[in-house]
Amino acid sequence: MRTYFYIINVLVSILWLSFIYHHQVKIKPRNSSNIANSTITALGDNQTFILAPYYDPRGPTPIIRVLAIIHHSVRELYCWFHCIHSSSVTVRAQIDLHRDRFEHPYGTADLLCTEPPNCSYHYISAHWSNATNITQLPLFEVRNRPPHTLSVNFTVCISTMYGDYNNVLQTIQSIEMYKLLGAGRVTLYVNKCHENVDKVLQYYVEEGILEVVPWPIDKFLRTSTDWYYNSNSKNQIGYYGQTATLNDCLYRNMYRSKFVFLNDIDEIILPVKLHDWGSLMENLQKKYPESSVFLFENHVFFPSANKSRLNMWTNISGVNILLHTLRKSKVENPFSNNKLLVDPRKVFQTSIHNVLKREGKTTLVTREMAISFHAKNITPHVPKDSLTEDRTLWRFNVSLEQNSNKVIQEVLPIINMSDRV
Repeated sequence: MRTYFYIINVLVSILWLSFIYHHQVKIKPRNSSNIANSTITALGDNQTFILAPYYDPRGPTPIIRVLAIIHHSVRELYCWFHCIHSSSVTVRAQIDLHRDRFEHPYGTADLLCTEPPNCSYHYISAHWSNATNITQLPLFEVRNRPPHTLSVNFTVCISTMYGDYNNVLQTIQSIEMYKLLGAGRVTLYVNKCHENVDKVLQYYVEEGILEVVPWPIDKFLRTSTDWYYNSNSKNQIGYYGQTATLNDCLYRNMYRSKFVFLNDIDEIILPVKLHDWGSLMENLQKKYPESSVFLFENHVFFPSANKSRLNMWTNISGVNILLHTLRKSKVENPFSNNKLLVDPRKVFQTSIHNVLKREGKTTLVTREMAISFHAKNITPHVPKDSLTEDRTLWRFNVSLEQNSNKVIQEVLPIINMSDRV
């Protein structure tokens, strides 16, 4: 009889473990108060800041890719896998510091950790020692495990919004253009913005199109709005950690979105001949079936001196992109200032204007097919004959006007109209 009950207990245990493994049932860890809920978590050595661990099944064996910001001198870090039904297992991480840190002492890094055998887990920790009191370590839930089903075709990843950003009108117009072109999700990293823009963002969050990710990078490091370290040697990381946000957005949407755009809030990948991104990508994939990365020339558009009937939002703070019809005829640095559309399941590391590690080929899309429309509200310091009248955006003016007006009417009563940019 004792043997019978023993066999029953073993069978029940095996079935339970199998259920956990295949269905990924979450079991709350014993030290659940240590679960990290912030976008950025400092490890305590003032040299390592963890963003999130992501399950990465690509390659010969699955790994956990921990996205982090580290000091370039860091040489040793460990992943602690918290096994559900056994003790924790430590694995030394392979540290892969991205090459594009623009000479700043801190940069984006991947901590690559191999999954230990016979360890069913949901949480890991990271530390610079493999012999420490693990009960005090922050717990990070491993994301993308198992991979999700793709829910949208296009996600727009917008890197850090910072300062007292109060460009209400362009924020609305950009998001509405993304929606018109086929975006199913917009993921935006926000360090700081004006309360007016914050209310606009909240509107889109409630609508369901926008995902706002808090990005308090300046609480941990001295940040810079300059590209290179030699511009200000007191800063520790460049451009509010922009490369870290883009890589996190890439992995955050890897198994949620078929394609991912990487750009800023004042930029729109604009089809020239076709009407939306779906048609554009169908065309490009037929021509370049082996490409996983598509580059778009960044074209700066300046406001025209001529006022048009499209200048109907004079009481709203911000830039009206429909008035930006003067384009530079010649693109400066055409091979270093592109914006990206990627298949996120074939990209391992990205920078701002180029992909660092990928599978597949890279294709530069011709300006006859599509461009990156970049509206700058400044007076062009170039000869008039170097500017071309380009009203490609006006193909969308009726829908854009109607949709923007709808949002403006919704948020107008709650924003402070005395603030202008």
